[in-house]
Amino acid sequence: MTNSALPYWLALAVVVAALYGGFKVYQVEQKRRDAAIAAEELSLPPLTDFELTKSDGTPFRSADMKGKVWIASFFFSTCPGSCTRLNQNIKHLSSLDDVADADWVSITVDPATDTLPVLAAKAKELNADPERWYFCRGEFDDVRRIAHDYMKVGGVSLKGHNDFAVIIDKQGEIAGMFNAVSTSDSKKGLEIIKRELAKEYVPQEEPEATPPAATNEKQAAVEQSSRAIASKVTAHSAP
Repeated sequence: MTNSALPYWLALAVVVAALYGGFKVYQVEQKRRDAAIAAEELSLPPLTDFELTKSDGTPFRSADMKGKVWIASFFFSTCPGSCTRLNQNIKHLSSLDDVADADWVSITVDPATDTLPVLAAKAKELNADPERWYFCRGEFDDVRRIAHDYMKVGGVSLKGHNDFAVIIDKQGEIAGMFNAVSTSDSKKGLEIIKRELAKEYVPQEEPEATPPAATNEKQAAVEQSSRAIASKVTAHSAP
């Protein structure tokens, strides 16, 4: 190594060391943030129902989907990776006659970018049936909890997701999952969807309300009075 090249290599070493140090700081900060998010989620009650906003501005409520089979997936409009394949495959699957009664729900993991007009443009680009394929957004923290608590699929971060589609049955329960960019896995998913579509929806009966304490006390007083009256009648009737 010549003396003239020495400053260059020293400068390069400094740059590499700085980049490496910055990367390690980022890793530590990311782990700290993930731990804080996990702790926050553990302190919250499990999510059993949720509400998002469709690209047309109307609400999407999971509770309103009882009696239907629907399939949810996660994406974002500027995704440079698998989102294109995922949405093109959903476009194909949603067009099949065998599952024409199923609904599809695509949820963005980048709500800051994916405003309602952006989602509407994405739906138009994919020629999505507005009655059966909904593009939805919500607060990112809510979307993350939907993936974790409701869908049981996880894997959601800002502009990050896995490629699984989650099948929700008519009772509102998870019936299965499949990799929505895999041809072979999508075939398995189709069989689950067809099986669930063939099932009858059985509405769950609402549990009977427990009478308030005041009502119980009143009923007890009525029963006590009835017994007292009955005893008096018996006494007067005795020979």
